[in-house]
Amino acid sequence: MGAKWTTEKDLARLIQARAASGRTVSMTPQTAELVARRLMAAADTDPHLRSLAFRLEVWDRSGANFVELLAASSTFGLVRNAFEMACQARPAERLLVRQGIRVVLDSGEPDPGGVSNVVRLR
Repeated sequence: MGAKWTTEKDLARLIQARAASGRTVSMTPQTAELVARRLMAAADTDPHLRSLAFRLEVWDRSGANFVELLAASSTFGLVRNAFEMACQARPAERLLVRQGIRVVLDSGEPDPGGVSNVVRLR
């Protein structure tokens, strides 16, 4: 962006102003990481979303970084069906179904050093 910012509020104003004027918004990797963390945190603060026990998520192949929330449900059957469809539609991506911090379904490779109760559908 070229412009300097000192607070997150300043950054938000700069991004909004550039977007409103039809100008491209570009960021350093560090700024993009900050924005991504804040967006993910905001998504997790939705009380309706928090009340849904099961989440279908996309993670990077290493399993270290959250990428996207695809679905959330209060029932396992619904999110399991969404997981199966997502595995077909996105075969190259690492998909997880989580219940809180517990991983219930994982499309990635098993952890070679661990014992797991995770169901692997690929």
